[in-house]
Parts: sequence; C-alpha cells; structure tokens
Amino acid sequence: MREYLLTLLIAAVLTYMCTPLVRSLALRSKAVASVRERDIHTQETPRWGGVAMWLAMGATLVMVGSLNLVGKAYSQELLGIFLASTFVLLIGALDDRYELDAITKLAGQGLAAAILLIFGIQILWLPIDGIIVLPTNIGQLLTVVVVVVIINAVNFIDGLDGLATGIVGISAAAFFGFSYLLAVENGFSRAGAPSLVTAIVIGCCLGFLPQFLLFHYLI
Repeated sequence: MREYLLTLLIAAVLTYMCTPLVRSLALRSKAVASVRERDIHTQETPRWGGVAMWLAMGATLVMVGSLNLVGKAYSQELLGIFLASTFVLLIGALDDRYELDAITKLAGQGLAAAILLIFGIQILWLPIDGIIVLPTNIGQLLTVVVVVVIINAVNFIDGLDGLATGIVGISAAAFFGFSYLLAVENGFSRAGAPSLVTAIVIGCCLGFLPQFLLFHYLI
C-alpha cells in the first residue's frame, strides 16, 4: 500500500505544479473556452487542464518505473493506457481548435479504445450471479462501449468548476479499492496495473482541485 500511496503523492504534486504553468500557457496562447449555457462561470476559461494531468501522469509513470516502486510487470498495460490517453488528449485538442463533428469525435474515441485492446486491455469477466467469463470478442466490444461512454459522460458533466475532477477522483478511489483487493489481497496479478493507474488518477485529481478550491483559478 505504501508504494501506491507514494505514487499517488507524486502524481498530486506534479499535477499541482504543472497546472498553473499550463494555465498561463493557455492564456498566452488564447486557448480559452467560451461560456456555455450549462456553465456557471461568466468569463472565458483557459483550456488544457487535461494537459497538466497528462504531463503529470506521464512523469509519474516514468518516476515509478525508474524507482521500481511497484515493479515492472505491468509495463505493457501501462504503455497502452498512456498511449490511449494521449490519443484522447489529441482528439480533445483538435476539437478545441476546429470543433470536430460528433462522428469524428466518436471515431477518435473508438480508436483510443482500440489502442487499449491492442495492448491486451479489455473487460474479461463480469461479477453477475457469481462470475461470468466473457468471450474475447464480446469483452472487446464491451470495452470499447464502456470507454466511449465514460469519455462522453465526463465531458458532459464538465460544466461546473471542479465537478468532473471530483467525480473522476471519487470513482478512481472506488476502482482503486476494488483492484487493490484483487491484486494484493486475492493475488489476481492482472489487477496490478489498474491499481497503479487509478492511484495516479486520484493523485492527479487531488493535485488539480486546489486550483478551484484554494486559488479560485479557472481552467
């Protein structure tokens, strides 16, 4: 558990440090979002908050790997997750700049999910009436659907400052508890990568939230 807590702390500190820098860069580059009907703020908001989290996530993965905090058995899965998140970030950046249509964004999100499948990351079973082991093709299809739905759900709730970050952080904490029990307590080795990734996500969210709660910075 100490290794995961240290990983969480590293991610939080790096996100906390990166966010003001990215915010300043967004303002200088005039990368700002106009006020939408579902937003509560009344002024244009700097974009690229996800860039700060992405930078912190990448740096944390490098540091965790270098320090061998949780071993390197999950390197392939972690690389796949990072590449998929990078692709989602690029799609978001293109959407911010060119306002992509819904079909293009949906296709991009599907390709991001496909990256996960290439690296062997997919839903294997469901805890329904015991455990239902899914056929490979069904598990892959379900993985794509879940990824696309979650991306759009988070994007939809991103109208209240800090709301999406808080919900993602709480959700990641729940997933961490579940995957940690599987990986550490029950010896299910394939749950190790989810434990590490969710710890990083929690840290990124904790490092990002002070921008709203303490300094009232919009991003």
